[in-house]
Amino acid sequence: MAELIDGKSVAEGVVRRVKALTIELMEKGAHKPGLAVVIVGEDPASQVYVASKSRTAKECGFHSVQHTLPAEISEQELLAIIGELN
Repeated sequence: MAELIDGKSVAEGVVRRVKALTIELMEKGAHKPGLAVVIVGEDPASQVYVASKSRTAKECGFHSVQHTLPAEISEQELLAIIGELN
């Protein structure tokens, strides 16, 4: 027999645990964890996906930043932005 799993409830539990761990780490002097996303081009599906990940990162207490760049960006410019983020 298959077991029905409430994915939303499981995900909410994971977010709560990660947020608690984030707070604990920061109380110990660690830097705030972060998520940086670089999107090249204007794919609507990618925009929705990244917005969801950014929202979840913020719920977990992370710093979140998004760089949306034109499809015409040069490789050199893109690598410079990635270098700044690292």
